Amino acid sequence: MKFTRSTLSLSFLLVFSPVLVAQDGGNEANKNLRSTIQKWVAVMKETQSKQKEWKEQQQILADSKASLEAENVQMESEILSAFARLSKTDASSKEKLDQKQRFDEGREELREGLTGLEERISAVIPLLPNELARQPKLEKAIVDHKNFVIRKDKEAIGLNSRLTAMLTILTEAEKFNQVVTPFSGKSAETGGQKILLDGIYFGLAMGFAANEYGTIAFRLVPGSEGWVEEELTDSEVIEDVRELIDVGNASGETRLVSVPLEIAE
Repeated sequence: MKFTRSTLSLSFLLVFSPVLVAQDGGNEANKNLRSTIQKWVAVMKETQSKQKEWKEQQQILADSKASLEAENVQMESEILSAFARLSKTDASSKEKLDQKQRFDEGREELREGLTGLEERISAVIPLLPNELARQPKLEKAIVDHKNFVIRKDKEAIGLNSRLTAMLTILTEAEKFNQVVTPFSGKSAETGGQKILLDGIYFGLAMGFAANEYGTIAFRLVPGSEGWVEEELTDSEVIEDVRELIDVGNASGETRLVSVPLEIAE
């Protein structure tokens, strides 16, 4: 049997209790002794209970401490990872900002350079014959371009819109300039009368027009204000022009035709 300090103390009191009773002399002493023992036992039980509770709380605290330490280690790791990701993000963001800045600078340079280009395109428009300029795609591009030129708030116009209009004009002009193009339905005035003409364009360099009878003909010359009609007076040249037009629009039989280039000098 194992004796603790509390059991030994209790035994000590019980062994010596007759002596104490004898010394105190009576029942009153016995009551006092019992009361003292009961109080002592109650104190010991309370002490043991508190010690047990303390041990349990101590274990809980130890477990909580270990858990918090583990969480702290995990949080430190996550913080380091977050800093690493943030560092990469910052580097990527800086690179994107640098790219955007270069793009904005290049766009502004392009915007400034478009002003000079617009002037050159505007100079090309009068060189386009009406037969070409009335085509829907080109007609829209010319209208858009002219509107862009006169606007004061050019920074509010999209660069793509301005460029698209100019490129359309240049592309259609270049295509027209590379081929011989017949036309019909052109009207002109001579001798106080309006006559109907058909004709042919040699690119954007020159053109000729004549009535269907070959009695009236014109040389067509491009200029800064548009195409100018110069009436021809030499009857032989007028006949040559008519024959040239017939060959050009495939309305006549295939034959060699002398082009009156001297007219265009």
